[in-house]
Amino acid sequence: MSQPMSIKNAILLLVVVAICTTFSMRIFQGLDEMMGEQYWVVDTAQGDHGWYFIGLLPHVKLVPKEVVKAANTDADPNNNYIIYSQSGDFAGNNVYGICFGIPFIMFLIWFAFILGFPDKVDPYLLPRRIFTVTVIMVCSIVANLFLMRIAADFARDPMARIANVAGNHASLLFHNAGIWFAILFSALGTHTHAAREIAAPDSRAWQSQADEKFSWMFTLLAAVTVLEVFLVKSRLALPDAAVDYSVWLIWVVIFMRMFGFSPRYWVKRTRGIAIMLVGTAATLVFFYMLERLTGNLGAGFASPILSKALGPENQNIGLSAMISIYLIFWMEFAAAIRMNGPVKKVVVHHGLKP
Repeated sequence: MSQPMSIKNAILLLVVVAICTTFSMRIFQGLDEMMGEQYWVVDTAQGDHGWYFIGLLPHVKLVPKEVVKAANTDADPNNNYIIYSQSGDFAGNNVYGICFGIPFIMFLIWFAFILGFPDKVDPYLLPRRIFTVTVIMVCSIVANLFLMRIAADFARDPMARIANVAGNHASLLFHNAGIWFAILFSALGTHTHAAREIAAPDSRAWQSQADEKFSWMFTLLAAVTVLEVFLVKSRLALPDAAVDYSVWLIWVVIFMRMFGFSPRYWVKRTRGIAIMLVGTAATLVFFYMLERLTGNLGAGFASPILSKALGPENQNIGLSAMISIYLIFWMEFAAAIRMNGPVKKVVVHHGLKP
């Protein structure tokens, strides 16, 4: 097992990932701010039905909301506008803490596990790894534009907002695709080929532990299922439980991959589990304070913004997603700094003199 990353490098990795995430979110926030109290509507007067960039990206124009609503609610359907998006469809500032978490995970995977930043950067492999990240970015963008185009074609209601139909907030959609393609390319091993390859292990020598793995996996799945039901009933989770629950399922899979498949392994990896729990708690406090300081960047829980928009009973509906997303981030961070393995005990030999 590799030696744990130094505290200096761990902090450097965290800072770089946080800066890149913040910058990425600022791009989407800028799109929201650009719209203000206007809609982006599809400009059907330009190009082939208002679409360009191989048919994926629409020509859009800004039109005041009152004008659009008046046209779309009158008796003449021929003057209806096709709404592409409005402010809030991209950055999701009302649940900023949740929207920040997905790119946070994405950039951690890109930097730590693909590039090997900061202390495992191989000059021989670096060009190939940079190329891999570039391909991931391009695939993510094209895939998202394709999904948005499909959503636009199937949206029959002229008041439907394409960005929301495609994935709640465009920032979540784009960064989720970045994670998906990063995992895909990592599984394919496109960035890890070295000059000296080693033979694959002989699977015939493996010891079967399937029964124990499955029993504890289903135990954890049952636990998060009960937890999700409790959170939804208590209005501490998104009403669309499928979205919220799926993140908890991902957490179970990653937890077992990171820390082993039964408590006898977990008790040996207390350092990594502590990073996961303490990091998540600190992140929740950070975004709670950030919302109080800014007034417009919602934490997703205990939120005056959500309370005003959805009612006081829904001020905590983002708590479940916040916890599960940041549990995943800090698990991945513990692995990135190589502190998710078992704690090594120092063996002292007595009675021997040099």
